[in-house]
Order: sequence, then structure tokens, then C-alpha cells
Amino acid sequence: MKYRQIADILRERIRRGRYKPGETIPSYPRLRELFEVSDITVRKAVALLVNENLLRMERGRGKGFFVMPPAPARSSGRRLHRLCILPVNLPQSDDPAIQKGITAAVEAEFGSLILLPDFADADSRLRCLRSITAAEAADGFLINGQLFASDREAAGVTEYFDSCGMKYVVIYSCECRSASEFFAAGRPGVFMNERDALRRALLRAESRGNHRLLFLGIDGFSVRRSIEVARALDLAQKFEFAEIILDELEVKNLFHSFERVLEEAVRPGTTVVLEGSNLPLSYFDSLLAARRLRPGRDVSCFFFEHYCNLESVFFSKYSSISRPYFDLGFKAGELLRRMVAAGTPGETITLSAAFNDLGTI
Repeated sequence: MKYRQIADILRERIRRGRYKPGETIPSYPRLRELFEVSDITVRKAVALLVNENLLRMERGRGKGFFVMPPAPARSSGRRLHRLCILPVNLPQSDDPAIQKGITAAVEAEFGSLILLPDFADADSRLRCLRSITAAEAADGFLINGQLFASDREAAGVTEYFDSCGMKYVVIYSCECRSASEFFAAGRPGVFMNERDALRRALLRAESRGNHRLLFLGIDGFSVRRSIEVARALDLAQKFEFAEIILDELEVKNLFHSFERVLEEAVRPGTTVVLEGSNLPLSYFDSLLAARRLRPGRDVSCFFFEHYCNLESVFFSKYSSISRPYFDLGFKAGELLRRMVAAGTPGETITLSAAFNDLGTI
């Protein structure tokens, strides 16, 4: 249902802090314009969020729908006053949204968080972790998988924590080899299932008669990782895979670079899988507007979200695969809180990415 998709987008914006507690969401007319839907569709979407206590309506002067403050986390009998989150604020990181989920789960004050400095190498990171552990300066560690420069480092850090009895939870916001190995080993963590959402997107492409997938972006790692997830699907043999990775360093020429690949994008039978970060989406969106090409009619495309700071307007214009960053952090925080406060064993938790179908495939 269209209104549920709009509610999902607004809910995620609230969770990511795009609409903060006490602020209003856009007005009905603005939402109608943004999502290109009817008034009744917008009203039903907003009503869902009101029923979930995410929004409250005020009448009169200053009227509108205001974001409600988050409900206080359930008391665990003991608060994690010394929580170490690794890493913090990496460029193009998932951390900001994940950290909001963590702190909502563990009731942590900012002053109680230990934020790991940005070390240049794995040995320096491990020495810092050893010093924190030796000084008993942390109750537990929440480790974003982005911290690890290699699978070897990931194994070394977690094996060290195991050897000294330190509680930890790993967080993987995407599917990758390291995440698969951690999951198979039963290490405590929260993991992402992207395959089901991607499978739905590819089934939609197949239903349109498209059997060529063109993965397009500027971050080679993100593009190739998306291809790796797609190739692991049971219907992968039905598709031809192609990739185009543009040079991010030539920012001034990116628009012309996207122009050069447009012929590939509009080839019959092709569905474009866009890297879900702001720069490539902005250029692709501008190019389609300049050429008066309409997604879903002239170009079959969707994007695969890669970073939590993605501009929300793209979610209202293109079909997408999105990740529940806030929920990843919240589930990880809850798990670590139980492990430390109640002595419960660690476990593996899997969350699923969502396929948001706006008809652009």
C-alpha cells in the first residue's frame, strides 16, 4: 500500500533524526508534492505514525504534526555507564544512526561513552582496546564491523575479548564475508539480511523483461559488494551483470561521466542498480531531469542504500533497498545490556533490509 511506504519513509526519517523531537514534519501539501500522491494517502500515512505515538497533532497557532520524544527504555536494573562504541564518525559512516539506536536501548549519557580515536593501523587499535580493558574502563564493547580493516583484525580483536571475558557485540550493517564468518561462528552480534530485499527487486526487474543488471556508482567497494550479494541469489543465473565505476576524484566531470553512461542505462532490458549514496544519486537524478527521462518509464532503476546520511528525497523518488540502521543499534544495545546486566549469553540476531517499491523498476 502506498501510504504504508510513505509512513515507512517518514518513520525512518524520525529515527535518523531528520525530524527531531518537538519539530514538525512537512505539511500535508508539501508531503503531497514530495511523494506525488493524493491528500487521502498522505493523511493515512500520517495517521499511522500518530497511532504509533511517533507524532502528535496540535491545532491553532503553531499547528501541525510534531515529533514525539522517544519513549524511555525499559529499566534493566543496571545501566551501562561505561559503554565503548567502536568506531565513531567515520567518513560516510553508518555510525550516527546506529549510535542513536544504541543509546536509546542502554539509556547511556554521552559522557558515559568511550569513543575510540581514529588510529591509522590495526596494531594501534588493539593496543588501545587492551589498555581500556586492562583499566576496567568499559562494561562492554559495541563494535561496528566498519572498524575492521581486514578479516584477520576482526578475528584478532574478538578472540582477545573472548580470552579476557570482556562482553562485546558486533554490528554488521551489510552482508560481507566477515559478517558471514562471525554469524557462522555464533559470535554475539546483529547482522543484516539484504538478500531477501534484493531478490524482490530482481523479481520485479525480471517481470519487466529486464535481464541485464548495470551496477553504477563511484565507490568501487560498495558497488562490487552489491554485485556479490546479487550473485549469491538463486535467480542470479537469469541475469547478465555489468558494472560502471566512475572516478570520484573528477567531481567536476561527474555530470559528463554520467552522460556518457546514459546510453548503457537506457538500453532495452537493462535495470540500473545505483550506489545508494548522495553524490552518485544527485548526479543521476539531475541527468534524468535534464533529459526529461522518467524513472520507471524511460529508465528502469533502483538504488541500494549504503550510508545512513542519504538525503531522504531520494527515498520518495526511487525504488530502493534500505537498511534499518537505528534498529541495528537498538538491538545491539539491548543485547549487550542483557549480557552485562543480567549475565545472559550472547546470541546472533538478524534484521532484514527493506525493498521499497515506488514503481521505478
